[in-house]
Amino acid sequence: MFARPPPGGTAASARQRTLPGGSKGPGAVEHDDEVFLVVSPAAQHLRTVRLVTADAGRRAGFTVSQIDDLRIAVDELAQALIDATDRRLVLRVTVRGARVVVRGTARRRRSDPPPRLNGVPALIVDAVTDQHDLSHNANEMWFVLSKTAGEAVSP
Repeated sequence: MFARPPPGGTAASARQRTLPGGSKGPGAVEHDDEVFLVVSPAAQHLRTVRLVTADAGRRAGFTVSQIDDLRIAVDELAQALIDATDRRLVLRVTVRGARVVVRGTARRRRSDPPPRLNGVPALIVDAVTDQHDLSHNANEMWFVLSKTAGEAVSP
């Protein structure tokens, strides 16, 4: 059975209740405007990733063009992780005012190739985000991107 939110509260506020001793309970989220998405590493799931990202852009006040830019950037970065692993991807999409931050992570086997963003995809992501990073270590690979509504991206 699912926990019911308190009267006048939301499911998120119910998950954020503080336990005795000040600790937060299981399922606690850092922010109300945060969405986690777990997908298997298959290109067919990129549509869902783009949809969740587009919704975050809408909530942040992005224009249609900025939402498209955000979707394209997340698509390219998520594809880079998918191409490099057979492990599921965990995406965390956070909206803070007019800013959207998307973090994608996947476990990495030592034999997995490092994630790469080369050629045209790299140029596209550079052009449409405020900041981005695609990195890895021995156990994990990840990307982080941010975009703010109303800000022109400098070339």
